[in-house]
Amino acid sequence: MADQSLIVAELKRALRERGLTYAAVARKLSLSVASVKRLFSRGDLSLKRVDQVCELLETDLSEILAQARDRPAANQLTLAQEQEIVADPKLFLMAWLVLNRAPLEEIVRSYKFSEREVLRHFYKLDTLKVIELQPGNRVRLLVSRHFSWRSGGPVQRYIHQKLLREFTASHFVGPHDEFIFHGGEVSDAALGELKQVLRNTARQCAEVIERDRVPRENRHGAAFVLALRPWKFSGFNQFEREPGV
Repeated sequence: MADQSLIVAELKRALRERGLTYAAVARKLSLSVASVKRLFSRGDLSLKRVDQVCELLETDLSEILAQARDRPAANQLTLAQEQEIVADPKLFLMAWLVLNRAPLEEIVRSYKFSEREVLRHFYKLDTLKVIELQPGNRVRLLVSRHFSWRSGGPVQRYIHQKLLREFTASHFVGPHDEFIFHGGEVSDAALGELKQVLRNTARQCAEVIERDRVPRENRHGAAFVLALRPWKFSGFNQFEREPGV
């Protein structure tokens, strides 16, 4: 199907906006929820099933495709955009929240911001072309679902200096914690494969977060880190044999 990835991404977005779950889609398609999740994860939707999902959304394929094509595919912000965001801790928090699809009402309810203060920061993010503020104070993201901060950019540096140090300051021993560290000597080709695996995993993790629509009082903060680099522990250097010896 032409533009299949665009269609699947837009269907997911439309389902979220209308508060429709995979369970609702499963009932419409006469499938299990697990089967629906696999279909959306793989982008393996036939034209008939796309039409059925459109019926559930009370729209049609032409409208879905038009909306998908109208959406920008920016995966990163500019250096200037990031500098403005990270220079203001409140604006950085607001950007973090909207990128995680938090609505205005939830922000006001959960943080020490009045509605007016939240809107002021929304206007700033709108000016920076991070979001588009729509009627009813709804937010449309102007970045793709695979958005990431610039490598080595202002926000990533801030994350390394502040967030990551705090995140790794204690041992991962809690019942919901997970820490896996593994390494080995690999070729450049294998290193490239590992990078792709990590990117795919990051997207899957982001999708899990996006699908989680339980009430906020039943949610708690969580974070995950995926990292890869050519690296050797400096403490082993003294034991390495010199080449040719």
